[in-house]
Amino acid sequence: MMRNETEIPSEEIIPYLVYRSLGEEMGCALWTLDEGHTALALFLSEETAKAYIEAIGSDSEWKSFCPGRTDLIEILRQSASLGIDMAVLDPDANQAKRIFDLREVVKTMGE
Repeated sequence: MMRNETEIPSEEIIPYLVYRSLGEEMGCALWTLDEGHTALALFLSEETAKAYIEAIGSDSEWKSFCPGRTDLIEILRQSASLGIDMAVLDPDANQAKRIFDLREVVKTMGE
């Protein structure tokens, strides 16, 4: 069962993202919450990111990477501006470890 927590942990997480190239843009992996909301998928390690790619049966176009802090903030801001309100940590095909309010994460990281 997934913990529904929107508070930001006291330590800063530098996550991995799963993405694929869409022309000159990139598309990050998204995860759908039970309520139907779309969340950005974040991973604590490259291993969990790669396991996610395998678990969801995605093709080889999907890759994982760990962006620098500045790039991460920009990716999170752009995701929030596109209406993605949540982020999930270490999701698999069925559950995620934590849920975060993406706008709050962006606000805190930008301080």
